[in-house]
Amino acid sequence: MAVDKMPVKPPGKPRFKVTSSDKFDSLATRDHSEMKTEEDFCQQLLVEGYVQSFVDFYHLTQRADPNAPDGKFRKIQCTTDEMSFIRNNLVLAEISRRQGNIVGVYTAYNKLAGSYKKKRDWKTAIFFQEKCLEVAQLTTDMKAEMMANHTLGEVFQQMNEYEQARVCHERHEEIAKSIDNADEIVIANVELHKVYLVLAERLDAENRTDEALKMYEMCLGASIKCMDLASQGEANGKIGNLLLRRGDPSAALPYLQQHSQISTDIGDTEARCRACSALAWALDSLGEDQQALAELSLVHSISEQAGDAYLQSQACRALGTLYSKVGQLQDAVNVLQRHFELLKAITSQNAADSKKEDSGESPPTVTVADLELARVFVGISRGNLLMGAYMGVIATDMSALLDWKLNRTELLKQSPLADKDNS
Repeated sequence: MAVDKMPVKPPGKPRFKVTSSDKFDSLATRDHSEMKTEEDFCQQLLVEGYVQSFVDFYHLTQRADPNAPDGKFRKIQCTTDEMSFIRNNLVLAEISRRQGNIVGVYTAYNKLAGSYKKKRDWKTAIFFQEKCLEVAQLTTDMKAEMMANHTLGEVFQQMNEYEQARVCHERHEEIAKSIDNADEIVIANVELHKVYLVLAERLDAENRTDEALKMYEMCLGASIKCMDLASQGEANGKIGNLLLRRGDPSAALPYLQQHSQISTDIGDTEARCRACSALAWALDSLGEDQQALAELSLVHSISEQAGDAYLQSQACRALGTLYSKVGQLQDAVNVLQRHFELLKAITSQNAADSKKEDSGESPPTVTVADLELARVFVGISRGNLLMGAYMGVIATDMSALLDWKLNRTELLKQSPLADKDNS
């Protein structure tokens, strides 16, 4: 006997229905205006079945404030809008993970990382950015991986963790090279230049000159790759000055000349003055006194044209020192006197300095010690100028010396030896 097979259904209506992805998105972002406290949000997350979101939300809203002053414990405070933002993105990430929507997971975590980065909560920003990086690596999404490494590197820079920032930016450049993306190579090297520069300066401060030199060279390479002329000039100047301090002026010369040329090309007056001053030092060390004087004279004229009193004072000091060395003593007296007058004028411009501070510019700092040192330089230069006459009087006319001592008469007019030297 044939038996008809009837489909067997459980009694009553089905308890669950298949929910579309659009409905999932609406669940993640719907308005929860009735929720005001952390407890309300936590309870609602558990009721809706978002366990992982509940765990993350609880830790994010119940932890210590990372920006609390003096390291004191203080519970982090979140507004209702901030809690809603955290909740929505955590739920969106959880829903997207269940659906296999990797892009949705990445987007949610990236928004959270960006939010905490703005709040300067660096550790939490790194936590979510590392999740973004994991997602990008799992899906072999090169563009997302580059973006995650770039953002991670920037956060590490803000945290003063430059070695870790270096790893992230170098990985960014490596991926960009593998897919031949010129724009991303430039973006990576802009940050690498900053990172290499800080690391090189730290090594230089620790007197690890060989390692610092290699790092400055890497800095120069990064600046060339990112096609930033100002950065190239700066890196050349750093290498040249380091070689000068090591006592190798001939090796420093081409770097300093390049620094001077680039500064001229981009119209950076201050950088050009620094470059010419260092170039003069190198030329002086090589025995090229006249070329060194020409470079310092150029610095002096540039600073005068720019109207920068502080820069002009530094140029006068360097020029006066070199004039004294080569025996142009009257010129040394003149420019060192000008150096003293400029510093004295800067210290008396309190009103102008306060205006600069209000406009966001930091005026040059001139201390009392700087002013007194400038006064000493003037005295030494005048002493050098009178040294020939003084020695001549000692050798030929002691009575004239005593007369000068008592009455401050002019020795130059009384000493035939001095007149002979001056002629």
